[in-house]
Amino acid sequence: MAQDPTGAQAADTKTRQVYSLLRERIFQGQYFAGMRLPSSRELAQELGVSRTLVVSVYEQLVAEGYLEGRLGSGTYVVDLENRKPARFEKSDQSFHSSRKQPDDGYGFDGVDFRPSFPSMQHVPRKKWREVAYKVYDQLDDWEYGYAGPAGHWGLRLQICDMLLNTKGILCDPEQVVVTAGATQAITLVCKLLLQPGETVISEDPTSTFIHGIFQTAGADIVPVPVDTQGLRVQDIPGQARPRLVFVTPSHQFPFGSILSIGRRMELLEYARNTGCFIIEDDYDSEFRYAGMPVHALRELDAERVIYIGTFSKNLFPALRIGYMVLPRDLVAPMEGIKRLMDMHTPTLDQAVLARFIADQHLQRHVTRMKRVYSRRRKLLIRSLSETFGNWIQVSGDAAGLHLIAEFSGHIFDEERVQALAEKGVRVYPAEKYAIVKGRFEDKLIMGFGDVAESQIPEGARRIAGVLREQGEQ
Repeated sequence: MAQDPTGAQAADTKTRQVYSLLRERIFQGQYFAGMRLPSSRELAQELGVSRTLVVSVYEQLVAEGYLEGRLGSGTYVVDLENRKPARFEKSDQSFHSSRKQPDDGYGFDGVDFRPSFPSMQHVPRKKWREVAYKVYDQLDDWEYGYAGPAGHWGLRLQICDMLLNTKGILCDPEQVVVTAGATQAITLVCKLLLQPGETVISEDPTSTFIHGIFQTAGADIVPVPVDTQGLRVQDIPGQARPRLVFVTPSHQFPFGSILSIGRRMELLEYARNTGCFIIEDDYDSEFRYAGMPVHALRELDAERVIYIGTFSKNLFPALRIGYMVLPRDLVAPMEGIKRLMDMHTPTLDQAVLARFIADQHLQRHVTRMKRVYSRRRKLLIRSLSETFGNWIQVSGDAAGLHLIAEFSGHIFDEERVQALAEKGVRVYPAEKYAIVKGRFEDKLIMGFGDVAESQIPEGARRIAGVLREQGEQ
């Protein structure tokens, strides 16, 4: 009679499971050196397996030197003398106390004026946890499987409602693709539309990671300056035939200007005439401290503008959820690329975020954070004014989580930035974000989103102290 292969495989799997369990207990110290192990009968009853299986595992562990049998006494754990594999090392610290501080600037022990970073002290942890518990309890079985590449349908619906109410954008959920933050969204647009050697028009200055994405795609980046009305459309070179134009029209990063209606119309006409697409990055404009929210560029042309947003600033960066609103002709090919990239952005967090928005928690959080950021913004402006007087000018503070401080006649090069860091204050020169260098050496981009109010005046004083030491004041 033929042997049942299924039964043999099941027995082999159980043996391996018990073997791995006992070996891990030894490495983790649960079965410590010199300890007498339970009898094969006792362990078989504990684990719900046959005694024969346990005997087989004991024999294997004895053969490999983990255990030793003592005649008439039992089976004991051998002293392995620190020969533990690294993955089984037991820490004397708790989970929280043993977590390493990230070496990426977040753990700076001083006053850090990092721009465009939200307050980590005000993350809505409790409410997020409550919503997550409810959502997990109510998910259907199929929702734990693979989702469509464009994202959770409920979240896409909520994004459409949110954009209509806050930015004047009218779109359908089918046009929304959920991404792992704005970074992935822009990267996907490049994969879909950009070939190596093609031209991208970019605001200058702008975020350094934007430069990196376009450079990685093999683009020829043509920088165009900005002023108080945003991108200087009239300065786009006449010979340029771009595939993409990158702008931050609602709150230019880093200078904070709003793309005027006249220039919006000029830019859209330029896009129609050249056949290029516009990437509209709208990352923190919901934190506006005067006047009504600025409507999106996409409101004026849904077929030339790819709108990109993120929840990193109005909730927290670790969420890693962003989105893009696409012209209809780009939806299907974008979904195809997204499927190849990562199948889909993690669905469970999307489901929680959808409920978080639907229950108005996001709106209430943004309203609350506007008050927090407004206080910090005013305090930073006052501290700079009191410390430096008339020889400093502040601009770009009408929205967002940072402002521009211009120290006329003073240069913030690498040496000075390092000197400030050594005195316990971290600053970010505007020159760092420029493609064309040499125009913004006297400007700092000073973030106030994640700086405690008690630290802001001290940070201003430390900057002044370093400038005095270097004989610049």
